[in-house]
Amino acid sequence: MVFTPYSLFFLASTIVSFSIAFLAWQRRSVKSASELAFLMIAAGFGAFCLIFEAAAPTIANKVFWSKLEFIGGITTPVLYLIFVLRFTGNDKFLSRKHILLLFIVPLITLLLTFTNESHNLIWTGFSDISPMTNLMVYHHGIAFWIGYIANTYLMLLLASVFLFNFIIHQNNPFSSQGMIVFIAGFCPWIVSIIYLTGNNPVKGLDITPVSIILSGVLGAYAILNIRFLDLVPVARETLVETLPDGILVIDGQNRIQDINGAAISFLGIRNNNIIGLTIQTAGATQSGLLNAAINHETKEQTEEIQCNNEIKTFRILKHTIKNQSGSRLIVIQDISKQVTWQKEIQAGEERYRQMSAMFRLLADNTEDFLWAKDINNHYIFVNKTMCNRLLIAENVNEPIGKTDDYFAARERKAHPENIEWHTFGEICAETDILTIKEGKPRQFDEYGNIQGKFLFLDVHKAPIRDEDGNLIGIVGTGRDVTQTKQLEKEKSDALVLLQKSENNLNKINAEKDKFFSIIAHDLKSPFSSFLGFTEMMVEELPTLTLSQIQEMAFSLRQSATNLYQLLENLLEWSIMQRGLTPFNPKPLLLVPKINESLHLVLESANKKGIEFTCSIPIDMKVYADENMLKSTIRNLATNALKFTAKGGKISVNAQSVNGNGIEISIRDSGIGMDKDLLDKLFHLDAYTSRTGTDGEPSTGLGLLLCKDFIEKHGGRIWVESEEGKGSVFHFNLPDHSNQ
Repeated sequence: MVFTPYSLFFLASTIVSFSIAFLAWQRRSVKSASELAFLMIAAGFGAFCLIFEAAAPTIANKVFWSKLEFIGGITTPVLYLIFVLRFTGNDKFLSRKHILLLFIVPLITLLLTFTNESHNLIWTGFSDISPMTNLMVYHHGIAFWIGYIANTYLMLLLASVFLFNFIIHQNNPFSSQGMIVFIAGFCPWIVSIIYLTGNNPVKGLDITPVSIILSGVLGAYAILNIRFLDLVPVARETLVETLPDGILVIDGQNRIQDINGAAISFLGIRNNNIIGLTIQTAGATQSGLLNAAINHETKEQTEEIQCNNEIKTFRILKHTIKNQSGSRLIVIQDISKQVTWQKEIQAGEERYRQMSAMFRLLADNTEDFLWAKDINNHYIFVNKTMCNRLLIAENVNEPIGKTDDYFAARERKAHPENIEWHTFGEICAETDILTIKEGKPRQFDEYGNIQGKFLFLDVHKAPIRDEDGNLIGIVGTGRDVTQTKQLEKEKSDALVLLQKSENNLNKINAEKDKFFSIIAHDLKSPFSSFLGFTEMMVEELPTLTLSQIQEMAFSLRQSATNLYQLLENLLEWSIMQRGLTPFNPKPLLLVPKINESLHLVLESANKKGIEFTCSIPIDMKVYADENMLKSTIRNLATNALKFTAKGGKISVNAQSVNGNGIEISIRDSGIGMDKDLLDKLFHLDAYTSRTGTDGEPSTGLGLLLCKDFIEKHGGRIWVESEEGKGSVFHFNLPDHSNQ
């Protein structure tokens, strides 16, 4: 690779694109954010490939990277249109069928690109590589102009129509955001016109990705400064604090920017996906409450609404949102219970005019437990909650004058089998004594299996004194905090689990960092050798004989092949780690798949003079993913070939193991391994690189792939080896008959 300053432009484009994708993905819960993330990933991938296209030293390599760049380049216009449709609210055009239709032409064009050598419809030819810039000019065919250029500008035209319509019909901040999207998206296409018309400053330089820097800066400005993709600039803390209340945020056009579940329930809205719709079209069944909420006449009002068979009372609070003209935060509070309680209190005052009656009413309508005892532990007051849930009394009058022993005896008589149950009095007996002894208010955590149900109570007790200060009893309040305690425990457990996950992630990252340093080290040596040969050919070519040139070419080809195999393994391992490798196990005849896997290996074995044998029953089957099986066989066989000297032997065997599926073994008579190297195999952070018997490079990456593939099948892989006595790699796979 000949890295030039032009590669830096493409690198900058890549970094900006992926950065914007990251920012958008962080806001993926907001409408159109995920579509923008995918758009920038595609653009970034195209720019990334152009880094290496600009640095490639041969036409073949440049064409290879250009083909990969087409993956991002051909999909970017479609993704841009999808993003614009989502951003402008035209979701009706984004059905699965329509999206598939949009990708038909790009997929056909992409297929023609990768098969261009057969028809030359994408590129008809190429200029020589400029020695000054390391760039070349591509001569385009008819399929490029139709499938790539025409389709690209068609997508751009459609997106522009929707954006113009959106900008014209919207007010700030939406119209300004639409203009930002239009400018940011249009920049790359203007630059591409300059490139296609041959007016770019450097011949052969595709400066389209460079414009992504400008687009990315505009996108970053929109995201970080005018809160593009964040059309709900509402204090989420307020939403959390008032979660039982309805929260509704609308703009000057009455479009919904945010709404919580309580507001959806209050307004009678059945569809949860209403962000971006006008509130009038959201399907609210409580029209009276809706009209009161969205009118501009009052900042606070109370409304009585008929809901099913009851009348509910709502308090509506309205607040304007700073820097967003016409936008409002509307809080809808269901105060029906408060109104009901107030009416009950007023009715009690009218009926009794006595404080005791009002106290009874309040006490019996609370979820807390209230009671009072005299100095001899006799109940003198209990509220209804205490009566019903803890004492299991018929009414609030039954416990008066009785002790906890009475209720304990009654419980034992009624349910003699429940020996582990306790009454409330038995649980609280010790704290009653302590409160009376100390003569001051105390708080206690009382818990136990009360009446067959485990309860955790927050209990407060205080002494009762007469006018002379003499202790005459105790009063107590209790609150059922069982659920709260359970949530606290779950939160604590979750934090512990999160800490473990974080520690594990840090360990994995450290292992990967070390692994990549190993890969970088192993890539440096063959690259140095490769560059050394090319430098020698450049400087001494006129003085070299044909046989010397042929020998150098063979060495160059061998180095390039080894590098390609390493990069192929690295790419395959990366895909596997990200969970993108398809896994499609099925019954397979073992012998044909092994023969297919060993085709190229056998050719190399013949050149090295190594005897290769295979002893497997012709009808033996395994249940496995074909690609993973062949990759595993190929990697292990290649590994054996590297470390077996000329004239050595390699054998492949398989047998059925009772209860353990099919066990496959690859044995060689090579140099073997010592215990230290054996212990490092299959570990991501261990350095296991060493050269083969003919100087072949090896990184150990192939073994990591094999381990991942085999474990994906539920099997395992292991090795037996002694230094100087060869090695045997074993792995097992499921028997097809057990599937």
